[in-house]
Amino acid sequence: MSVQQKEIRLPGLAVEVSAARRFVREVLGEHPGRADAVLLTSEIGTNAVEHSRSGRPGGSFLVNVRWTIRWARVAVIDDGADGAPCLQRVGTGSAGGRGVALLDELAVRWGFSRRSTRGTEVWFVVASMEAGS
Repeated sequence: MSVQQKEIRLPGLAVEVSAARRFVREVLGEHPGRADAVLLTSEIGTNAVEHSRSGRPGGSFLVNVRWTIRWARVAVIDDGADGAPCLQRVGTGSAGGRGVALLDELAVRWGFSRRSTRGTEVWFVVASMEAGS
C-alpha cells in the first residue's frame, strides 16, 4: 500500500480557507473519506487563520495531505499561537466553536503538536468505509 503526499502553502487570509478545501478535494479525488476530510480541513484551516499568527500580515499556513486507498491524513501547520486547540462549549445560536467537536466526531483520530521551529500542527485521519474489511 503506497503512501502518496502533496502539500500547499497558502496566505493566512480567511478567503484562502476555500483554497485549502479545494486542494484537499482535488488531491483526494474519489477517496471515500474525501467529504469528511474537506469539512475538517475547513475547520482547522479557519482556526489557523483566526487563532494563530498565520492570520497576521505576512502570515501563512501549510496544508499537507498523505493518503492511501484505506486512509487519509490532513495536517494544517500554522505560524504559532499562544494557546492550544481545545473544546469549547457553545450555544446553539453560535456561529463557531465546533471545530474540535467535529474532529472528535468525524476523524478516526486527531491531534496537535507544537513544532519547535515554527507553529502548531493540527492533524486528523479519516478512513474509508472499506478500511475495516
